[in-house]
Amino acid sequence: MKKNIFLLVVTLLLAGFAGCSDEDTKSVVPSDVIDLSADTQDKPGYIVLRWVTPDDNTIRYIKVSYYDYLLEQDVVRLASVYADSVLIPDTRKKFGEYEFKVQSYSETGDAGNVQTIQAVSEPAPVQVVFGESKQIVLTVDQLSTNAQEASEGPIANLIDGNTGSYFHTAWSGTVPPSPHWFQIDTKKEITYFKYESVARNGNNIPDDVDIMGSNDGVNFELIENLTKAKNGMLMSTTPYMSPVLGDNSKPYRYIRYSVNHTNTGSVFFSMAEFKLFEVNASVVDPEAE
Repeated sequence: MKKNIFLLVVTLLLAGFAGCSDEDTKSVVPSDVIDLSADTQDKPGYIVLRWVTPDDNTIRYIKVSYYDYLLEQDVVRLASVYADSVLIPDTRKKFGEYEFKVQSYSETGDAGNVQTIQAVSEPAPVQVVFGESKQIVLTVDQLSTNAQEASEGPIANLIDGNTGSYFHTAWSGTVPPSPHWFQIDTKKEITYFKYESVARNGNNIPDDVDIMGSNDGVNFELIENLTKAKNGMLMSTTPYMSPVLGDNSKPYRYIRYSVNHTNTGSVFFSMAEFKLFEVNASVVDPEAE
């Protein structure tokens, strides 16, 4: 009798465990994402798929599958339930319409319905690849300024190779208003360039500069504004190398270094050395590859 009761209890327990196991593994079919859309305007050469996730907590992740024409293979990208978009990189307008299949999955691995959306990419932007740089050997006759200090720091000192000498803009007599600048006639049109400067000492160091370009030496256009905050311009005698500057569509013969502000707030500035480098570059059009 006791044996039969024991077997009955074991049987009931096993049945209970089996019931729990069945409950734990019960399929959960997730809801589908809603308001599925494709954005191609904000980031040329990419497609952004966007959606809204329902609030019923049935989705664990979202799977996006599509054919990648560059890789020449099918690609799958996964997005968490907390995401509301996925970025599709390296798309091209030349390939025409992309088709994306979007499907939600639950905790139990069950899949929702497949939603399909098509989009045509905006053209991938032209890329500039920089190569070697070569210093442009400057002579004094290529330099000019609007504010030479009469008592010290002739502009020739900018290119004499001696960090112990310096160029200084006007601080005595009639001081020209801001901005003080010097400019270089490169004697040819250059497209991409960079420069290296060495400060004289800790005072009157440019920390906000407009790099400008011209082809007639009179009418100048802004190429780039450089600041200590944005570009890490050094407030010491350590040589500072600028980023590569220029625009493929606008080569310039004259380069102007125009100072908006110094670290001491002075109108005038000083500089020990200045070197200009032409940078070789090649233009790559991803849509033409």
